[in-house]
Amino acid sequence: MLTSAVVEVYHAFFASRGKHLRETLEIMLGKDMCDKFYAHSYFRQLSSATKPKSSKKLPIWMEKSTFSTVLADILNPPNSNLSIPERIALVENEDLRKVLDFLWRQSNNRMDVFQQKVEDWFDDVMARAKDWFGDATKYRLFVIGLVLAGILNADTIQIYKSLSVNAALRDELVKNAETFVESNAGVAAIDTSKSFEQAKQSLTISKDLYVQTVQSPLGLGWTDQGAMPTDWWGWLIKLAGWALTGVAVTLGAPFWYDMLRKLLSLKGSAGGGSSGSGGRSRNTDDTSAFEMKAAETDPTTPAAG
Repeated sequence: MLTSAVVEVYHAFFASRGKHLRETLEIMLGKDMCDKFYAHSYFRQLSSATKPKSSKKLPIWMEKSTFSTVLADILNPPNSNLSIPERIALVENEDLRKVLDFLWRQSNNRMDVFQQKVEDWFDDVMARAKDWFGDATKYRLFVIGLVLAGILNADTIQIYKSLSVNAALRDELVKNAETFVESNAGVAAIDTSKSFEQAKQSLTISKDLYVQTVQSPLGLGWTDQGAMPTDWWGWLIKLAGWALTGVAVTLGAPFWYDMLRKLLSLKGSAGGGSSGSGGRSRNTDDTSAFEMKAAETDPTTPAAG
C-alpha cells in the first residue's frame, strides 16, 4: 500500500496519464497532426476544463466521438469542396493516410460507417494503450518498491527468518493482520486519476498504517544492531531480499489483501490453529471513453508496499 501511494503521487505530480494520452495520439496521428489536434479550439476547452489550474492542461481521457469530430474538422477545412478520398490524400503523415484510406474503403463510401470505423480504431488503440500504461506502472512499482525496500530495509529473506524463529512476533503480526482485515472491506488498486493533494493524503495514511502494522513489530529500518551486513555475502543476501520485496510489490495490494484474507479464513476453519505459540484465531469470510485507470495493475505488498 505504501508503494502504491508513492506511485499515485508520482503519476499526479508528473501528469502521467495526460502525457500517455498525448503519446498515444502521436502514435495514431503523427506529431504534426497531433499538434493540430491539441491546438483545436474544442479540444483546448476540454483540456482546460480537465485541469483549469494546471500549466500543462493535459486531459487524461477522451470520448471516441470527440476524437472523430475533431479529426474530421481538421481534415475538412472551411469552404472545402473536396471529397473524403481527396482530403485523405492530402494527409502528410504516411501511416495516418494509409489507415484513413483503409477505413474509408472498408466503409463502402458511406460517411456514417466511416465515422464509426474511425471511432472503432480509436477504441482499439486505446484498449492497447491501457496495457502499455499498465506495463509502465508495473515497472515504476518495481523500481519504487526496490528503492523503498532499501530505505526501509524491508528484506523479505530477513523477515522470513525472523518469523521462523520468533513465535511471539508471528502472533503479533497475525493479530495485526486480523485487525486490518476486519477494519477494511478491501484494498483499492492504484488510482492514477487522483489529484496531487489526494495522492499526498493517501501517502500519509499508508505511511502511518505501515509504521503501525509492519515496521514497529518487525523492527524494520537501520537502527537495530545487526541490520547492516558486515561482508559482501551478507550484502548479496540483503540485495536479494530487497529484490524479492520489489517483485512482490508488482503483484498488487488487492492481490495481497485477498491472499491475507484467505489465509486467515483457512486458519479459522482449521479449528484455531495458531501461527506460533497459541495465537488467537477468528473466522474471516470471505466505453467509448479513454479510461486509462491503472486499476488493473496496482502492484504493492503489505510488507513494503
